[in-house]
Amino acid sequence: MWVSRAVVIVVAVIAALMALNKNGSIIDLVSYAWAGFGAAFGPVIILSLFWRRSNGKGALAAMLVGFITIIFWNTCLVSGGIIGDGSFLIYDTGMYELLPGFILAFITMIVVSLLTEEPTQEMYDEFDEVAEETRNDI
Repeated sequence: MWVSRAVVIVVAVIAALMALNKNGSIIDLVSYAWAGFGAAFGPVIILSLFWRRSNGKGALAAMLVGFITIIFWNTCLVSGGIIGDGSFLIYDTGMYELLPGFILAFITMIVVSLLTEEPTQEMYDEFDEVAEETRNDI
């Protein structure tokens, strides 16, 4: 319950900071939101579908790294970022934040999954069963 409340507060603060940007547009907000979704969930979905060794701890770490990378990259590494309107700019990479966020989250999920416990044999069996059903359907 407390984690949910904390997340709501963090999202509300970020939304308020974004709303203060007078130069922002709807397309910038949509682009920022899609980058966040893509970096946080894209690697998790892909690796969960195609890699047997992925696990929950790796997925959680990847979602956090993807989310944090998007915020940091847009705030500090792109001029005219949504949060702070460029006042926190360290260096302008000019790169859309989805790419580094996705790559870092992908690497994080692999590393954390390999460093933590393996899925149970039951999970491996279920993964193999679903993969076999999918191959037969194609």
